[in-house]
Amino acid sequence: MKNIDKKYLFYGFILLNIAVVVYFYLSGYKLDPAMLKEFLSGQNFLISYSVYIVILIVRGLTLLPGTAFLLAGIYFFSFTQVFFAIQIAIISYCLIIYNFAHKLNFKVPKKILQFEQKIKSKETPIIFALCFIPGISINVLIYFLSIIDIKLKNILIGVIAGTSITSIIYISIITGIFKSGHYFSY
Repeated sequence: MKNIDKKYLFYGFILLNIAVVVYFYLSGYKLDPAMLKEFLSGQNFLISYSVYIVILIVRGLTLLPGTAFLLAGIYFFSFTQVFFAIQIAIISYCLIIYNFAHKLNFKVPKKILQFEQKIKSKETPIIFALCFIPGISINVLIYFLSIIDIKLKNILIGVIAGTSITSIIYISIITGIFKSGHYFSY
């Protein structure tokens, strides 16, 4: 796809989103979060939970930030449901990225390849520690680790261990904020 096509596709996507928001605003559409939560958690729970996991997997294959999806998940699902959805998504896109990393044939900068020997010396602890650094995208980390031929087992152990702890911390903080906001609303 040419750069011009990508640019038009990007701008078209932005315009489409703006148009949808303007349409809903002008038509007087009111979104009732409580009604939506009841609908998703009732008899449609399995479908909505599965769709949430698929959305998290697709998000993991892109560079979209996950905060909005985390917030939505915490509002609609329980703590453990969100935690397991995140872990299932991470394992899924980890396997996908690992299997397709060499086929994509992207060039890795030499500065990044300088860290190859440092990471290979203690793979799992370093991968675990990298999951705690804010701003490091897990999907990019997985891609990089796949390119330098780190074993899938070590990637999964390090990423799952690191992201499970960070997920618990993020979910706990956001759940606490939601609950404290609920107390102040009365």
